[in-house]
Order: sequence, then C-alpha cells, then structure tokens
Amino acid sequence: MSLLLILMTFFPVKTRPPDPRKAMLYSAILPAGGQFYNGNYLKGMAFAGLELFLLGSSFVNYRESLKYTQSSMERDFYTKEAFSYGLYFLGVYLFSIADAYVSANFYKVEEYFSVKGGKRREKDR
Repeated sequence: MSLLLILMTFFPVKTRPPDPRKAMLYSAILPAGGQFYNGNYLKGMAFAGLELFLLGSSFVNYRESLKYTQSSMERDFYTKEAFSYGLYFLGVYLFSIADAYVSANFYKVEEYFSVKGGKRREKDR
C-alpha cells in the first residue's frame, strides 16, 4: 500500500487529459508507468506486478539452467521455461504500452458522451 502512495505522489491525478505519447513513453521506461500517469493506479499495480513476476521468473529459470551440463534434460527444461516467461513478459510489456496509449486517448471519455437523464436529447439525434 505504501508503494501505491509513493507512486501517486509521482503521478498525481490529472485535471487535464494526459498526453498519449507521454503515457506510452512512461510505460516503456517504467513497468506500468503509463497506467500510473493516466491515473489507473489499480491497473498499474496489476501490470507492474505481472511484469516484474514474469521478468523475475525468466531470470530465475535462466540462472537455474546454467547449473546443469550442456546437453542435460534439466538444462533444456529450465532454458525453455526462461524463454517462455521471457515471451510472456514481452507480450504483457507491449500490451501495457498499448493500454497506456488507449487509456490516455479515452481519458474521461464518458463525460464527453454522457447521456443526460437517461434519454437522448433531440439535437443529439
């Protein structure tokens, strides 16, 4: 919870729409930085946790594979696991960047397209 408070101080709630390019850049540099920049703190915590878990799992499996001889089944297993976690990380990383861009473009879009009183107004038709 304290990590969330620290990140909220670096990425405060915006009063104006965030820049989509900045959101992509922040998400590319820092895991889930674009989500925090957009004000999506829970989504940011989920992306950051998932990205760090996948990257850490890839690294741990790679280090484990180095303990075995070149042609052993254990080394092949840990190498494949490291590669798999690395690919999953890459997919989540790219999805995080795309999500930051889309979220920045749709920031408070429901306010612009809100329906007043549950019915469409005549001039909106």
